[in-house]
Amino acid sequence: KATVSVLYCTRPSIRAMDTTSSMEASAMLVKFETRSNRVKGLSFHPTRPWILTSLHNGNIQLWDYRMGIMIDMFQEHDGPVRGVDFHDTQPLFCSGGDDFKIKLWNYKLRRCLFTLVGHLDYVRTVQFHKANPYIISASDDLTIRIWNWQGRTSMYVLTAHNHYVMSACFHPTKDLVLSASLDQTLRLWDVSGFETPHLSRNQTFGGSVAQDIFGSSDVVNKFILEGHERGVNFASFHPTMQRIVSGSDDKSVRTWTYDDYSVREVNNMKGGHGSNVTCTMFFKDYIVSTSEDRTIKVWDAVNGTVVRAERRDVERFWMLAVHPEKNLIAAGHDNGMIVYKLERERPAMQLVGDTLYWVIKSNSSDCVLFSYDFKTKVETRLTTLSRRHKCSPTSLSVSKENDIVAVYYAHNGGVVEVYQIGNRDEDKKWYMKSAVFFHRNKYACLDKGRQIIIRNTKNVVVSIIPAVENADEIWWAPHGNLLLKGSDKVYLYDPAQTKVVADMTIPKPKSAVWSPGPDYSKFAILSKHSIVIFSKKKLLCSLHENSKIKSACFDEKGQVLLYTTTTHMKYCLQNGDTGTIRTLDRPIYLVRAQGNEVAYIERGENKLNSTQIDSVEYKFKLALLAEKWNEVIKSVNNTVTTGQALVSYLQQRGYSEIAMHLVKDPKIKFKLAIDSGNLDAARECADQINDPECWVSLADAASKYGKVNLVSSCLNKVGSKGHQKLFFLNFLLGNDEKTRDYADMQRDDTNVRFQAALFTGDVDARIKILEEAGQYTLAHQVAASHGMSEKADALLRQAGAAIEESMGPAKPDEDEEEPTEDILEARRTQEMVAKERSYEVMNRMAETAPKSISLPSKTANDADWPLTVINESHIMATLKKGIAGGVVADDDLPDDDDDEKGWGSDQSDDGLGGSKSDEASGGLGEGGGWDDLSSDDLGSVGDVLDTDCALPNEGFPATRHWVDNSRIPSDHAAAGSFESAMRLLKAQYGITNFQPLKSLFIQCYVNATASLPMPGLLPSHNMYQTRAPRAPLCGLAIQTLRDLVQQGISKVPDFKGSRAIFQSALQFSIMLVPKSEQEQEEILQLRKQAGQYVSAFALQLARAGKDVVRSSEMAAHFTHYDLVPKQKCDLLHYAMKQLHKAEMYASAGAVAKRLLDYNPGAKKEQDAKQVIKKADSGDKQPLNYNPRCPFEICVKSWEPMFAGSSNPIFCPCCSAPAKSEFSGTVCPVCDLGEFGRSQNIPPMKFN
Repeated sequence: KATVSVLYCTRPSIRAMDTTSSMEASAMLVKFETRSNRVKGLSFHPTRPWILTSLHNGNIQLWDYRMGIMIDMFQEHDGPVRGVDFHDTQPLFCSGGDDFKIKLWNYKLRRCLFTLVGHLDYVRTVQFHKANPYIISASDDLTIRIWNWQGRTSMYVLTAHNHYVMSACFHPTKDLVLSASLDQTLRLWDVSGFETPHLSRNQTFGGSVAQDIFGSSDVVNKFILEGHERGVNFASFHPTMQRIVSGSDDKSVRTWTYDDYSVREVNNMKGGHGSNVTCTMFFKDYIVSTSEDRTIKVWDAVNGTVVRAERRDVERFWMLAVHPEKNLIAAGHDNGMIVYKLERERPAMQLVGDTLYWVIKSNSSDCVLFSYDFKTKVETRLTTLSRRHKCSPTSLSVSKENDIVAVYYAHNGGVVEVYQIGNRDEDKKWYMKSAVFFHRNKYACLDKGRQIIIRNTKNVVVSIIPAVENADEIWWAPHGNLLLKGSDKVYLYDPAQTKVVADMTIPKPKSAVWSPGPDYSKFAILSKHSIVIFSKKKLLCSLHENSKIKSACFDEKGQVLLYTTTTHMKYCLQNGDTGTIRTLDRPIYLVRAQGNEVAYIERGENKLNSTQIDSVEYKFKLALLAEKWNEVIKSVNNTVTTGQALVSYLQQRGYSEIAMHLVKDPKIKFKLAIDSGNLDAARECADQINDPECWVSLADAASKYGKVNLVSSCLNKVGSKGHQKLFFLNFLLGNDEKTRDYADMQRDDTNVRFQAALFTGDVDARIKILEEAGQYTLAHQVAASHGMSEKADALLRQAGAAIEESMGPAKPDEDEEEPTEDILEARRTQEMVAKERSYEVMNRMAETAPKSISLPSKTANDADWPLTVINESHIMATLKKGIAGGVVADDDLPDDDDDEKGWGSDQSDDGLGGSKSDEASGGLGEGGGWDDLSSDDLGSVGDVLDTDCALPNEGFPATRHWVDNSRIPSDHAAAGSFESAMRLLKAQYGITNFQPLKSLFIQCYVNATASLPMPGLLPSHNMYQTRAPRAPLCGLAIQTLRDLVQQGISKVPDFKGSRAIFQSALQFSIMLVPKSEQEQEEILQLRKQAGQYVSAFALQLARAGKDVVRSSEMAAHFTHYDLVPKQKCDLLHYAMKQLHKAEMYASAGAVAKRLLDYNPGAKKEQDAKQVIKKADSGDKQPLNYNPRCPFEICVKSWEPMFAGSSNPIFCPCCSAPAKSEFSGTVCPVCDLGEFGRSQNIPPMKFN
């Protein structure tokens, strides 16, 4: 056998590195988080936004971290799965677990392809080779195996470690293998002697038994790396450099360098972790490590200092994965997995007029400020930013007149640096939250106390403004104003007046964009999944996206908002209409839109690019919305606009006839023709389709328009299915001949024949049908009523004969005994009495028979019914002419206004626009009027009706005005229009269960209406109570809501009774009409408070009967509802005792720490401190509870929904959260709203 040479590394004296950074380590950005069993293995897909997680319970989960959803789950391993890895090019992944097996999966087929068996103990890690069909695995059986997954065989067994092998991996490009073991060593193997991997499934290697025992001679143990004082848990290669990093149970992270002849230790980063280091990897210029001390840390690979850190209260970290291309790190812990971003990827940029300023991070990690002038198309490198920061800036603000830039870094609590472009000697540094130039000589900073500091360009403090509520960031606003961002609000602030001009309720706002100057008439607030667009005076629209929204900008006219998500570029119009412009390979950040050209910065490159977009669709919608008919005709005649989305849009907007000219499919064109009432076009399409359903639909539509002949023609083409409708049509038209023909066709149907005879007045036919049916009595009545006396007498005799026949002797039963003489006599007497009674009835019928009835004469009329003719507007007629002919004279079309009707001008606050021309009123000029009309000129009423004019309509009652002029549901209920009130509640609050509001509806109606008795027999007079002109007085006061809330609070701890009172208060608040903005705010606060109490007490009531673990989880979640401080303190103390009693010491300690923040009494404080002392003992059993991770509690299942792991849905009425599986169900908190319906954001009034 070949001699195996082993070179031991020389280990010089290594000084332990100081792991404390000169700056405080910044936290990482959480992109996605899951909650599951313990995660032991992770792997990023190289191209798709997927990540694999292998769990301790034997499951393998496939997640889409961009959308936040689980795609699939694979379950075949028996026991924990510790390793998992994606293949770079094939739809495959491999896994290894505690069942000693390695499985190869195809995620497209969603099944395991085969299993590799050979290890004799737990499989710790598995990995694919980058180029060859190899899999490497490390096991607790002290071996490393290299498999050929195409041949499904074990190629090599590496046996050199004398303890568990914790990890093994291939080098990305070289023929090297690195392994780590609990024998305190790392081994570097040379695998350049591999044989050709092209093996068939049945081909085996010679000497496989000896290979398993002694190892392979083709693999050389090149170096042994010693230095760790305890077992090594993980080791990995640097992707490009000759570097190795390892983590050990001695709590240290070490880096090594190697070449072809030697290997040596470089850094010993000891002291950074407080427990075993479980995993460590290189990531760009950093090292990432995880530990059982519940931390994940990012180290500077050069000087060994911590630059990022993340700590959890409960979960220990076990495994890492780094994305090969993206800025993503995944870490698995006891209760799931987290995907981090090392730093934000959105470039710091600002568009000032026609100049863009942005920051580019160069290859040398320097941040460089660039500018680009869109007019001259010149890019300029301005200055290099400070190197003291380990991350890119978050935002920047530029004073173009003074060449000064303020750069904000989010780490270390916030740092602002002010640069004079071209003169770095005057750089200034402030520890502030953010900075914005709002004046050419002034900029505003937000200090850590949330005060607004105003400085001039010489960095001298001009003024200090007290904190504005919960504002934690400053954004730019035009005209010397500022936008202050809070947790759920945005404030428009005027520094000159030192007051809030307006505020807007926006959940978790992220950024703001304004329409181009100089008017800046519109602006949009961006959140994670929503955008809200405002004008200067009102809210215009809002939209919601399932994907994360990345950026937005207005077009050059401010008419369209372009925005990007992670996967698409889209647009939004004033009325909320949205559409997709194009798909995106990777996220981009929009800068400016000019015509069809959009400038953007692509993630990862930080370079300014531009692209051409197709704007035909949204320009067509704008023209249609603004009634610019010339542009509409040009767009319609352009075949590029043809598409199903555009056709649907036109149909929804009431332009079905226009849409009909855009389609060629006869079925779609038929539906549009029916919808628009164009029956001629519909018939042409029906002839092409020739489907019975189309003919029936056309017949129904024609009957509405009174097109009798068309209805008859369509029904004749349907066949037997249309005969019944045709029968009634001919009867209505008085066409007896066709009615009889239809009856002859249905000769076997007695009912149809009788109806035909009845409708046509054929008495003989009716009598004959009744005779055939044996109904002689009814036949006699018909004959007598029509003066047919002889026929009536004959029918009377036939009726008598029928009676005698029915009364004849009964046929004796063969088995029945012979009746006695007495029984026979009784029967004869009974039959005689029955015959006498029957003859009496018949004689009475003959005496009382009605006189003959003469049928009125009728005339058949097959002509179409006359309809009221509504003249088509000149605009629509011309528009159709232009679409059909393609050319329209300018004189035939109205002039296109230059007003921005697409977005709407701010001249009218109600959005209804101005009035039309007075031409519609008759055009009375001077000298015209009623005085010029004589009585002869007026003519008779008949003459007036024959002319083309209309009589005045009857007036409306006061309640009608309430309904027409109000969008408040309680006003409609006061008017007695309960149906419209329910429609408004459904649209505004998503309410579908109206039963709890019945009493409030009636109360509003009774309070608004009074009845005044009148003298004599006159009816009572209704008097309506109003709070304003054309607005009813509903009688619901906010004081009643306050009393209900206080009553519910005082009733605690009667959870059931208090819950019912708070639910009534929540329902009552829906019908309240606020008198001012202050009352509106108070109602919203009281509604939110009532919802918190209802949810909390419902959760407490649901705990009954649960097991210890589930009851403990619910007790912990019970503490996260917002109650009044005293009750919150009692609640925390109660939950702490429940958790401590269940031996959930860690969770009880977390609750106890929160209890101390409320300054409880001495007894509760002493109990809390005792519980905290035992918190390190951990929980007896793992709980699905993590106070450090933001979560919502599903009010249907009472399970937590952690941020990133699920997308909760909310009740639009009370904002109660629930899992997406409960979409469409009624919310149990308010018992009104339906989960999943869109939530309206209330418009804010600007001062």
